[in-house]
Amino acid sequence: MNKFYTLFFALLIATASSAQVLNETFDDNSGFVTSTPFFSDGAGDFFGLAVVEDFNGEPVPTQLKAYTGFTDGFLTGMDLDGEGAALPIIIDWTGLDIDGLTDLMFSGEFAEFFDTPGDIDDLDFIRIDYQIDGGGYQNLIWFEGADFTGGGGTANGNFREDTDFDGEGDGALLTDAAQVFTKTITGTGAVLDLRLTVSVDSGDEDFAVDTFVITGTGTDTTAPVITCPADIEQDNDAGVCGAIVTFDPATATDDTDPNPVVVQTAGLASGSEFPVGVTTIEFTATDAAGNSSTCTFTVTVVDAETPEVVCPPTQTVMADSNNMYEIPDYVANGLVTITDNCATTFTTLQIPAAGTMVGVGTTNIIIEASDDAGNTAGCNFDVVVEPFLSVNDIALSQITLYPNPTKSTVTINTTVENIVIYSVTGQKLMETSSNNFDASSLANGIYLVKITTAEGTAVKQLSVQ
Repeated sequence: MNKFYTLFFALLIATASSAQVLNETFDDNSGFVTSTPFFSDGAGDFFGLAVVEDFNGEPVPTQLKAYTGFTDGFLTGMDLDGEGAALPIIIDWTGLDIDGLTDLMFSGEFAEFFDTPGDIDDLDFIRIDYQIDGGGYQNLIWFEGADFTGGGGTANGNFREDTDFDGEGDGALLTDAAQVFTKTITGTGAVLDLRLTVSVDSGDEDFAVDTFVITGTGTDTTAPVITCPADIEQDNDAGVCGAIVTFDPATATDDTDPNPVVVQTAGLASGSEFPVGVTTIEFTATDAAGNSSTCTFTVTVVDAETPEVVCPPTQTVMADSNNMYEIPDYVANGLVTITDNCATTFTTLQIPAAGTMVGVGTTNIIIEASDDAGNTAGCNFDVVVEPFLSVNDIALSQITLYPNPTKSTVTINTTVENIVIYSVTGQKLMETSSNNFDASSLANGIYLVKITTAEGTAVKQLSVQ
């Protein structure tokens, strides 16, 4: 049973959270309504927002008091009826949603510039009241004149908190330094109205307020609002099938938790190498009550790099007995090489196609290759087809190769001008002007050796074993 109640109350604590009903920073006038517009005579009669300089388009007053402790804009005024404004001036916040909230609390910053002697009289005041569901206004926090040294005990005083709401200041003294006062708002309901009423009616009688905050306790069931970065598309890094991609984390706001926790819950981290293609990144935001929401965006890395296609130098080959030569598949036989940052297989085009018969002369071979992303590159080279020469074309029987068969160096028994070694398919493999050559690099098999001397040309067969 004890464990049950422990878990029950733990769940209550986990699901109960502080909700913010009002956060008035006085950085602009959008959140409240005033009984008279802001004004300024450019000197000592004014009502408006200091720092952000909102005095309804009128000059910034030169006699603004040198308050301390306020952050950014704050509401201030002096000699409020000096420009004909009706006193008191009322500032209203209406229709604040408190439905389902308890333990309502108000806090605000208050100041009045401390002169010697003071300038506040017994008719000056700063009062904040509230009502719930239109049930009539109740006192929340008042500041009234006190410490009078002139006017027969009614002038040259200062503002003090009126702790018992009897029209006489008897509590904490307001000075030029902003002070925070916190009060409990009694009651619950659906709608709260807050009212600030101020009256300071002569020169050097002033006030300043800032940062009105109302909070309450309730059950938070609303997930944070999370916003992911926009989708990213980026080309691959040079020579890599991917790219280094960086991005900002998601951001989140929540109606009760000012700092929901945002973590990445899927996908590669910012600064990683992302592969070519689409990667989904997910972030999750969680508030203090455990409510969570997610958002996603995509990182697309585009393969924008063309393949590298390398052709061989000019190929010299021998025609067949019909003085024709069959074009081979130069990619398949390895004479043309194709590499790519991503692809290992390619769509290729060879012109003329493999199997095409060409005659004696020069034929230009064109090779094109496309990778999986459709990037295309190519190269070209010439094939020179020489006329067919059989073993018996020229009978120079006195020319011999030795040793034949061979494993290494082959010597011709006469002075030569040129020697060319061909494969039996007509592929030119080696050429020299010496009367000997090293055959150790040739694979085992039969080769044709074209020997040119001063007397003529002969073709001999050579066996490599």
